[in-house]
Amino acid sequence: MPTDIWYGADCETRIGKRANATTPPTTWQSVEFMSLTVNPTQEWRDRPKLGNPAARVNTLDPIKPRKGFYRESAEVVLDADTRSLPLWLRHAMGSPTTTTASALFLHTFASGAKTEQYFDIVVKVGASDFRIYQGLTLSQLSIQNTGENTQDFNINLSLLGLSRAKATSWPTGTVTACPAEAPILRAIFSVDNVAAGNMLSSSLSWDRQLQEGVFLSAAPTVSSLRPNGGSHSGSATFRAIGAVFDTMEEADTVFSAQLNYYGVVADHFIRFEHATALLQPSPLPISGPGTIERTLNWAPFQTGSTPALTIAIVNDVTAYA
Repeated sequence: MPTDIWYGADCETRIGKRANATTPPTTWQSVEFMSLTVNPTQEWRDRPKLGNPAARVNTLDPIKPRKGFYRESAEVVLDADTRSLPLWLRHAMGSPTTTTASALFLHTFASGAKTEQYFDIVVKVGASDFRIYQGLTLSQLSIQNTGENTQDFNINLSLLGLSRAKATSWPTGTVTACPAEAPILRAIFSVDNVAAGNMLSSSLSWDRQLQEGVFLSAAPTVSSLRPNGGSHSGSATFRAIGAVFDTMEEADTVFSAQLNYYGVVADHFIRFEHATALLQPSPLPISGPGTIERTLNWAPFQTGSTPALTIAIVNDVTAYA
């Protein structure tokens, strides 16, 4: 029986980019996270055979099931860190477009790409116990903020994966160390590059629809996870709000919705932008004599020149190859 005890604080974690669904990584990046929950599931299928009473002790208890299909999902909560977040996005979304921004660098990730992106996560949980989650790809990216956030902004990633393995040592390959911490100081919601005041909370979500490659084979695992569409949404709740948003809603005004995170490190920032969006009709709840809170919901969409979502990050890292 096992005698070791695992502590989350002892965990070490690395991620590695796959060239495709079947080729393991050869380079690895040490990463940090706030929490990681992996949910493996596997069907067990009943196959009762009748006619042979010697195969069972009694007629009522179940017989041994057969192993069915294996699937894997994971939830990762990340710190909104200007140096570390691009590492995860690089593995989940592909290489960004990088340009010089004064003495810093602007890395821009865009939604909507058809190219499959796979990566592995290796977690060391014991002295010689390594859990390898293989062929992970992005299923959802979401953020939620409230006025209580100070320097504790989180990014949530939902992942789907192909398979898993165990090892007694790290996989082979070159390893890059974690970057120095560069957290976020504050968040501001902007409409058409103009800051909107009195915001109580905000949220943004990008769901990627993934098509499973499930084929007849001896391996009871998903063979591929291909992008097959996506949906975007955003919302912001305000304590006080003017008629300008009513006019935008009624006139079907196209606007840019931006959630800007400004870093503790000077001139670092993260921007989630729905460059083209329309306001959806929103309720006006009045529940008493106090102030009224109102939530705006918008529907982002692509155009001939812009994707529905861009994630722009300015930091002092030259490139995310």
